[in-house]
Amino acid sequence: MIELVQQENLAIGSKHILNALSDKELVKALVLSDSHGNPRVMQAIISAFGDDCDCLCFCGDGLLDLVESLELTFFDKEFGKHFPPACFFVRGNGDNSTTTIFTDQRIPISVPEVLEVKLAGKNLFLTHGHRYNVYYGIKDLRTEAINRGMDWAWYGHTHVPNSLRSHVTRNGKNEFLGISNPGSCAQARGGMPNTFAIMEVHKEEEKNICHYFRITQDRFGDYNFTEMPTPRGEIKLY
Repeated sequence: MIELVQQENLAIGSKHILNALSDKELVKALVLSDSHGNPRVMQAIISAFGDDCDCLCFCGDGLLDLVESLELTFFDKEFGKHFPPACFFVRGNGDNSTTTIFTDQRIPISVPEVLEVKLAGKNLFLTHGHRYNVYYGIKDLRTEAINRGMDWAWYGHTHVPNSLRSHVTRNGKNEFLGISNPGSCAQARGGMPNTFAIMEVHKEEEKNICHYFRITQDRFGDYNFTEMPTPRGEIKLY
């Protein structure tokens, strides 16, 4: 069960668990974005996949859905067993910069614009993406990730899933940079289904492993999840 404490790096979870993630051989991250007022789908995803993941990463626009889900870990212990033990999140263009988690106490939360995280020895950059003009492509986001020395950038905002891997040169060495968007779990665009992703970060490997899942609902309103091919190619909405 996640410890509802915000640490100095603005992540939620126990300091011990958050520190341990930086040096694990493999970290599996449940990556969601753009839930836009649909906490039910977020909670269904967490219930189905959270047990097998080391952390939850939310790329913005749906902050209150995340807050409701975090609060539910306190009031519903069964759900709390499924929630990953660490949570990283950033503010979307539709989110506030502060919020509050209500349990048996009031827990004020600061919401970062961007977040740098070390998982399995790799540097991860978490952002919503609106400040990097991602509707028009990933050029600005890629430049920012390179300048920050990141290995992988995760973003949202477009509501379209995609994952790219490119070469960059740093200090005379050829390295890889990944840029991935889990898509929207509630309001997909571009003819795509609602989606989310599980990202595998390997300490000793330079490859990025992405598992994307399609979200559907049956006639009873229950959510179903089906793995789908990783969407490749740069997305430009305009």
